[in-house]
Amino acid sequence: MTPEYLSGLPYHCSSSMNDNRQPLDTVEAVERAVGVINALKALDGAGVTELAEYLGMSKSGAYKQLSTLVKSGFVAKHGNEYRLSYRFLLMGEYVKSNSQLYQIGAVEVDKLAEKSNYFAYLTALGQDHAYCIHTAHGEDAVAPNLSVGKQISLHSSAAGKAMLAELPDEQRSALLSQPLASKTENTITDRDALADELETIRNEGIAFEDEETVPGIRSIGASIVPEGDAVVGAVGLSGPVSLLSDDHFREELPSLVLQTKNFIEVKFSLESRDPLAEGSHIPRDFY
Repeated sequence: MTPEYLSGLPYHCSSSMNDNRQPLDTVEAVERAVGVINALKALDGAGVTELAEYLGMSKSGAYKQLSTLVKSGFVAKHGNEYRLSYRFLLMGEYVKSNSQLYQIGAVEVDKLAEKSNYFAYLTALGQDHAYCIHTAHGEDAVAPNLSVGKQISLHSSAAGKAMLAELPDEQRSALLSQPLASKTENTITDRDALADELETIRNEGIAFEDEETVPGIRSIGASIVPEGDAVVGAVGLSGPVSLLSDDHFREELPSLVLQTKNFIEVKFSLESRDPLAEGSHIPRDFY
């Protein structure tokens, strides 16, 4: 498996990875810098010696990497410890705010949380991972260890399974190239069983998660697939098992999730059309 500090790098950065994907053309210095950034996150800050040992590099090499990142503003030095700087907040906020999915979907997820009284979230599908980009809390919300910027588990979460079900086989296989980690005793770790569930999700248009990621938490998810486009993300709704009883969980709440999904997809379609183009049925004053 890829070490945590290399997560997100082109796959050939770690010799321990062994799959069928072809290596990407990359710059080694950039790979090292990204490795340092991920290591500082994993270690929750570190000194030169600790970082060098963690990365398996010389102390002089670690020091040079850290000094360069401090100079660029991405790492801050506090005494003998180095930590990621607040500059990442600016970069992350820029990425989120410029996402069309966030611009369109956040307000609908807020409405979903208000209507359901539970915890609602919006996820975006990237090249190698899916990320939470917005959360909203209803009156009875119990946050399932999920926050903005966090990767979601594709094979165990409702939103993750909803997205996987809509992906082409090749892309889905690439995203599931690693072993299916067990999060709880209910997590699906057998690939054939997961394939069967994804087929059901594809047919029914809704995904369920029954204590598969966090004990005591149930979730419902639906993929967001704009007209004429590929899946871009998913909307999810989570709550404690004690409140999400079987009928409420399986019949009542899915309709709210599907309604939210539909609103977001329709807005995507409207945003992508030219209101003055021939054949468009969008009123001229809509914008």
